[in-house]
Amino acid sequence: MSSTISLGLSGRDLKDKDFFGKSDPYVVISRPNMGGGFTGILTSETKQNTLNPDWDDFLFKEAEWNGNDKELNLKIEVFDDDGKKGPDGKDDLIGTAFYSLKQLEAAALLKSLLPLSDGKKEKPSGQLLVRSYREL
Repeated sequence: MSSTISLGLSGRDLKDKDFFGKSDPYVVISRPNMGGGFTGILTSETKQNTLNPDWDDFLFKEAEWNGNDKELNLKIEVFDDDGKKGPDGKDDLIGTAFYSLKQLEAAALLKSLLPLSDGKKEKPSGQLLVRSYREL
C-alpha cells in the first residue's frame, strides 16, 4: 500500500537572477526514469519578487514518485520565472539538488537547510528548507 506524502518546501537565500528586482522562483521535482533521464512530476506555483519563497505544500502518492523506494534520489530544481505563465526555456536555473525522500524527511525533522548548486561554483546558489514532511 502506497502512502500519501505531504511535502512543504521553501527556498532560502536564493541567488538573484533578475537585473531589476528579485527573482520569481518556482520549484520543479523530477524522478529518474529507466532511460537515464528525469521525468518532471511536480511544479510549484511561482512566488513573485523574493529570494526566500515558501511554496504551497505538495501532496503526492509515494509510489508515483519512486516506486516506494525512499532511497531513490529525486531531482529538485529551482528556476526564476521570466514572466510568462508556466515553465519555459527562457526561465533561468537558480540551482539544482538531488535528494531522496529519506533525506528530505530527515531535513524536515532536523530543520536543516539543504544546499542547491548552480553547477559552477563551490558556493551554494541557495538552500532548500523542508518545512514539513508527513505521511498521511
